[in-house]
Amino acid sequence: MSLRPPALLAAIALVSACSAPGAELIDSPLVDELRTGQSSGTQSFDHSALDTLLSAHVNAEAGHVDYTGLRDDRAELDAYLSALAEADATTLNEDEQLAMLINAYNACTLRLIVDNLPVDSIRDISDPWGEPRCEVAGYLLSLDEIEHGLIRPLYEDPRIHFAVNCAARSCPHLAEHAYTGAEVDAQLDARTRASLSDPKFARIEGDTLYLTKIMDWYGSDFTDPAYQGSTTELVDYVEIYTSEAIRARLQNDDAPNVDIVFMDYDWALNTP
Repeated sequence: MSLRPPALLAAIALVSACSAPGAELIDSPLVDELRTGQSSGTQSFDHSALDTLLSAHVNAEAGHVDYTGLRDDRAELDAYLSALAEADATTLNEDEQLAMLINAYNACTLRLIVDNLPVDSIRDISDPWGEPRCEVAGYLLSLDEIEHGLIRPLYEDPRIHFAVNCAARSCPHLAEHAYTGAEVDAQLDARTRASLSDPKFARIEGDTLYLTKIMDWYGSDFTDPAYQGSTTELVDYVEIYTSEAIRARLQNDDAPNVDIVFMDYDWALNTP
């Protein structure tokens, strides 16, 4: 079972009030097992079952998930999650672990929504992020523990914010594929580019750059020197991954500096 330190509990409580939780490792033997795998893991994990489900029920371009159709395939989703529960973290290298944890977050979120249909928003579900519901590598975890207590502090990659999906319309779109250890770097790059090239998440109007609220909540992840690919300024990070039109505007020395405005977040369920 998972062990949550007071600091993480306080951070999780804070998100419901005004902001997002910080990245702090959970106090669990799983952390040691993951670190062991990072140094010596040689195995891979088969995510093909999740890949099949996502390709059948997700429209990544529109950002929609067919939860009703997914409910019909609940047995396959349960089987995949059961396999995750029995994974051995010590046998997986860093990329395999990262892919597994992102997939675990997304698959557990899908199950949470399916279990509560009909529902208008994930926030209508009791304690959706704080209650331990997802077993990964033998440990029962909450969604917050997976994201903020493992993924962010262990792997320090801001691109994960465009990969984990919270089942809301304003969340970066869920991919139509599962993440894999062999492809996770390229997959994270692709999802980040897809998000920051989509006017729903990044656009310029006049001298104002409108950005997804996620880059406000987790802004420090994009500018923290310890994080992979971080930049000094948030706008510089956007420039790397955004569309050519926005990049050209940001690189135009003759144009005025842009002001950043973070867009309102729509928590309605990401259904068609």
